[in-house]
Amino acid sequence: MKTKTRKQRFRQLQAVVNQGLNASIIELAQEYLRDFPKAGVVWLDYGNALVNFRKYDEARVALLRTIKHMRPEHRYFPNGSMGHLYECKGDYHRAAEWFGKAAKMTPGEATYLIFLGAVLVKAGKLSEAMKYHRRAVKCKEGAIDEAYFNLGGILARGRYQEALTCFEKAIQLDPKYKLAKRAAKDMRRVLEIKAKSNKSLQLTAR
Repeated sequence: MKTKTRKQRFRQLQAVVNQGLNASIIELAQEYLRDFPKAGVVWLDYGNALVNFRKYDEARVALLRTIKHMRPEHRYFPNGSMGHLYECKGDYHRAAEWFGKAAKMTPGEATYLIFLGAVLVKAGKLSEAMKYHRRAVKCKEGAIDEAYFNLGGILARGRYQEALTCFEKAIQLDPKYKLAKRAAKDMRRVLEIKAKSNKSLQLTAR
């Protein structure tokens, strides 16, 4: 049987990465890294697959090797993956640190600001989370609709009109955004309830 070239082996690995086949990624990555231990991209794929299998200690080692071997300008990828690892472990403080590192390396891009804001919500730091989601909606790249949705989710805790505005902006960016549509419906309904309640109070006070 003819031995596959390095390029062929890499393509085979990327094919299973694109399909999200974690067990296959792990096997192929291990084989590849035995022969090419400085392949930063493969360490990243390997680490992400290990995170998905909740093998966090092994994943951390793989992602640290990614950082070591990947070009400096691309290290926001493993930084973000480390954030995801710690988020999965429930260590939201360390997750926020890593997402913050990734966000600093990608100015003008919303992705890691969204991740950072979301993990801060999980940590109960709503004011801080709102700050990053507000930054995310001003970005030119990334899932701006999701940034508006997440910002609306924080504002929905009492600031209903502002939340509705955010959900409507998310829908404008993605007219098929079902979660945003449901959230907007909820805000319209609660605003109606508040308006009726206020009217009743005014009539009672007369």
